[in-house]
Amino acid sequence: MRGSVGEQTDIERGVENVARATRGKTKNPQRNRINGVEAIRKKLVQQRQEILDLYVNDLRMGQQTQNDGAEDLVDRANDAYVRQFMLSLSGNERDLLLEIDEALVRLDGEEFGTCGHCEKKIASKRLQAVPWARYCVDCQELSEQGILHES
Repeated sequence: MRGSVGEQTDIERGVENVARATRGKTKNPQRNRINGVEAIRKKLVQQRQEILDLYVNDLRMGQQTQNDGAEDLVDRANDAYVRQFMLSLSGNERDLLLEIDEALVRLDGEEFGTCGHCEKKIASKRLQAVPWARYCVDCQELSEQGILHES
């Protein structure tokens, strides 16, 4: 687990470098932004690969339960439940994968760190915790309540 602490430190530094470069409070904001973006990109790409690996594993598990050839009615019902559960996990992983891909696009377009709704800066602590976040905390809460209307 020690490696993840170092990675989080890189992400924290990356987010702070991007934030400082955006505010123009560094001696070389372009270099700091590039270093920060690369640390964030590395974390996003790593998370993306982990999700892809989980997604493939979940699909395999769903296929295996489908091909078990269980004869008992209870076993078949249980297999159907497990298969549906695995496929729903795959759907959630797919959604997160799409969010990460969108964050990578925002990094390239320099829109990273700006709320997709109110256009305010997303807090660096939020970006450290959820580097694929596209909304600030307030707008995310509105989105989760279903009352955020995208323009």
